Amino acid sequence: MNLYDLNSDNTIMNIDGKDIEMKPAMCYDKVYERWLVSKCGKIWSLHFNRLVTGGKTFLHRHGAEKRLQHINLSISIDNLYEDGSGHIRHDAKTKTRQIKYHKVVIDTWAPLYDNPPEGIVWEEWEIVRRDLPSVYNHINKTVCIDHIDDDPTNNHLNNLRRVTQWDNNHTRKSKGI
Repeated sequence: MNLYDLNSDNTIMNIDGKDIEMKPAMCYDKVYERWLVSKCGKIWSLHFNRLVTGGKTFLHRHGAEKRLQHINLSISIDNLYEDGSGHIRHDAKTKTRQIKYHKVVIDTWAPLYDNPPEGIVWEEWEIVRRDLPSVYNHINKTVCIDHIDDDPTNNHLNNLRRVTQWDNNHTRKSKGI
């Protein structure tokens, strides 16, 4: 693994013989400088100097086979804002938050502020961002991230999209998931 130019906004890392562009992780409008995120869904821990794999969460249905629902990234930091955007466990020195892997990837490379959810016209989105902060905050808290190929392990930016909860449930039901 080689690092090139850590002083720029983006970092090029050589992982497994491939040069991958990475940025400091961003989630819930907060930058986490201990992690770097690529468009292909890889997260690098600067603290441990290795790729982060994340913990898997499974969905269990009565009488059905268990199915992988999403992958969590456990973030421990000294100062964490309690903004209602995730579960917070208080330890002696740090606070830990479970954040979904795909949330970190899409918030880092396609922040909601500049990328409206599907179905919202850009001109309307500019009005919401500029003049209606309560509407923007509501959308920010209620929008879902959908894996286009229905594979929760494929966290590539091109496989992620923001949709409403209704659209997400409708798509999942029509595919029989």
